Amino acid sequence: MDISTLTKEELLSADLVEEIFEEEDLTVREETIAAFQERAKVLGCKGSFTDLVKAQKRKIKEIRKQMKQETSELPVEQHTYTIALDDDDIVTYNTGRWVVSDNGIVTHSKDLIVVASYYPIIITKCYVNRENAKEKVSLRWRKKGTTKTMIVDRSSISSSSEIVKLSITGFPVTSENARFIVQYLTDFEALNNIETELCTSKYGWIDDKFVPYTDKIMFDGSSDIKFLSDSVQTHGDYREWMKTVREIRASGRKEPLIYLAASFGSILLYGLNIDPFIVNLYGDTGKGKTVTLMLAASVWANPSGRGYISESTSTSNALEIKLNALNHLPLMIDDLSKIRTNDKEKLADIIYMMCAGGGKNRLKRSLEMRDTSTWKNIILSNIERPLADETMKAGALNRVLDFQIEAGDIYRDGNAVVNSIVTHYGHAGIVFVDVVNRIGWDAIREKVAYYRKVIKEQAMLLGEEKEDKQMIPLAVLLTADWMTEQEMFKDGIRLDFDYCLRSIKSKNQVSEMERAYKHFVDAYHINQSKFDPLVEIGEKWGRKISDYYVAVIPSALERIGQFYNFNVAQFISWCKETGRLSFETKRNQKQVTINGDRLRCYVIRVDESMSDDTYIQGEPDLLPDEPLPFDIPR
Repeated sequence: MDISTLTKEELLSADLVEEIFEEEDLTVREETIAAFQERAKVLGCKGSFTDLVKAQKRKIKEIRKQMKQETSELPVEQHTYTIALDDDDIVTYNTGRWVVSDNGIVTHSKDLIVVASYYPIIITKCYVNRENAKEKVSLRWRKKGTTKTMIVDRSSISSSSEIVKLSITGFPVTSENARFIVQYLTDFEALNNIETELCTSKYGWIDDKFVPYTDKIMFDGSSDIKFLSDSVQTHGDYREWMKTVREIRASGRKEPLIYLAASFGSILLYGLNIDPFIVNLYGDTGKGKTVTLMLAASVWANPSGRGYISESTSTSNALEIKLNALNHLPLMIDDLSKIRTNDKEKLADIIYMMCAGGGKNRLKRSLEMRDTSTWKNIILSNIERPLADETMKAGALNRVLDFQIEAGDIYRDGNAVVNSIVTHYGHAGIVFVDVVNRIGWDAIREKVAYYRKVIKEQAMLLGEEKEDKQMIPLAVLLTADWMTEQEMFKDGIRLDFDYCLRSIKSKNQVSEMERAYKHFVDAYHINQSKFDPLVEIGEKWGRKISDYYVAVIPSALERIGQFYNFNVAQFISWCKETGRLSFETKRNQKQVTINGDRLRCYVIRVDESMSDDTYIQGEPDLLPDEPLPFDIPR
């Protein structure tokens, strides 16, 4: 407060004087009064202001006198405090040696009055965290006619040095009265049978309950994820949300149905015991990817801002904290292109982390072990190109379902969709949890098994063998789509099965060594001059042996492997096992003449159009006047 700007009316306000006396540090209080008196002198009202200060001091003296009288009226063990709680229940608490009233909390020791607080404070409830068994308490106090509540760690009310930190929140504690409030709260809890409830720092299924849609378990996220508890709420009208979504579903676009199935289906992974996976939409900018992500977020939370939907610039630690809190609710990341463009290896690491379902064990600064992060959900993302490109290792590749956005804009009026879903959100998640409980986990598992079987059979009819780690996630999406259509939308609109089947990868697409071989052959054809013995200028990576084989220098192969992200030793071993490597030593190499030098190289077949038998039947085409550097096996 800038004292120099106060008017005469403001300075002579009773509320201002009461606020001055809320400062329980006597030295600070007197300094403040002196500063106000100087301002009153300038305004010509110092006498009036001094009279107000004296009146307030008399009032406090009377309150203390009354408190002292109250403390002597009853035996110590019979002091009580009666209050009406929020649910209108009238509760009487045993306060023991403490007298609690609207005037504050006092006790007496011999002939001395001890004032713990000028405001009444009680503990209304205790909480035990389900994940780590740590306890919290709910504090309630009344100040200037306003009731305030706050949930804090038990450690915060266990010592003077800790409880004084609560003053920043408005809790009536100072360094002077801190130890008395700690004593009072310790006595209060011991003397009363305070209700204890479970709390959790995770959303989703807790036993047979679903947080936050239960009054049996309280969500208790840390300050790091307060934005989530502020976002996972209901707002507006469920019927309006349904009207908007039904219109979108009737438009014939496949992309919203994919994201909605992934958003709803996220909470099924827990009961199905399926590992996390990523559903990614990719296509040109401006088609409506972000609006579709917001639509999926509106199932559970407020889709606007950066509360529920994550930024792609988030660190892996921040994503891990959020994943742990979301638990079974879907994680949504808008525009992963920033991560992809900057560092492909980093993107693969983040995909592994998100789909692992658990974080690393870490120590706090105090060397105490942090609680291990765990989750089991679906991650929704978008990007301009496929998230799982061909340079990504198979382990990360098969954790991603990539769906390409079809031609044209997803929405005719994206702004209208956004305006609707930022006004009406959060209701559909409650309804779907009800649907899950009504259908039951056994029936849901049977449906997933059925869709997996259908996917496999249809793929075989097309002559493809789909990767199992792609088929199971797709079966989950189809199941969630079936559940929501049958029980919620009831519009006869379902996911396009053929579109979904085309989108998931075949086994040969996620075979890391098959892709490594393809990249090696591509690298050879792109850089043929580096293998041509007739080209004398420029660096050499090896030598073309025939139309079917090429010799590559080990260091050059390492460079190719690093660029295309594959392990060279594993690749050479695979080439040997599949008959693509010609060798004569334990090192799987042969001596080859390159520009007059005899070098040990890997000799790898680069022409797949001819079988091994055909190759054996005829001599390879040799370069003019060049001797065969090794014996062709027959």
